[in-house]
Amino acid sequence: MRQIIIILVTATMLLGWGKTGHRVIGIIAEENLSPKAKAEITKLFGHSDLARIANWADEIKSDPAWKHANDWHYCTVLEGQEYRGPDDGGRAVQKITEFTDFLKKGMLDEKDQKDVLRFIVHIVGDLHQPLHVGNGTDKGGNELKVTWFRDETNLHSVWDSKMVDHMQYSYSEYAQQIQLGLTAERKAELLDPNILSFVHASRAVHAQVYDIGDGKLSWRYIYKNGELMEDRLLKAGFHLAAILNDIFG
Repeated sequence: MRQIIIILVTATMLLGWGKTGHRVIGIIAEENLSPKAKAEITKLFGHSDLARIANWADEIKSDPAWKHANDWHYCTVLEGQEYRGPDDGGRAVQKITEFTDFLKKGMLDEKDQKDVLRFIVHIVGDLHQPLHVGNGTDKGGNELKVTWFRDETNLHSVWDSKMVDHMQYSYSEYAQQIQLGLTAERKAELLDPNILSFVHASRAVHAQVYDIGDGKLSWRYIYKNGELMEDRLLKAGFHLAAILNDIFG
């Protein structure tokens, strides 16, 4: 059955949110799983700790056997367009859709179930990092060189990890912090399984994300984008929970 999920492709390797960000998303999602989804995930893994499995899809990038999955971490929405499909670049949307269908239909053996579930947990998080919904011109900000507190880097790396790590929270502390004050009604509103809604939301904030002035980024960039970053992390957790709740009923 493994051949079902293997498509040979080549692509630039992109990381998303870094380890802390993906774990933040995982813990928020876990806290908002339905009892049925939590039970099914526990049956499969022996636990329902999504933070524990959230970074697996990045960790396996060093394994040549998973080279074909390099372009599962992002998608592309060209300027002035809505999402049109993987031909524009990146298969993240396609893979979430496929893997969700596989799990709903019970098409996979236990090992492949674990693999595709790990990918769903990770890729949903990736697509909430605005630069994982690329514009097709700069490899998701990887080619846009900037400095971060005088250290040379690129804009993609700033959004993947540098802003999150700058907050110096543990992932559990940060997950708690960005959920403060959420009402039950607001939580219910955030449980949206529609993939394209959050893809287009990531693309819609590009003007703010790319507003980098002279490219010397530090406190001012954090001040302008900290709330946006936390909003994307928060919504990623709830959207992931919604997708998993939908899969497992």
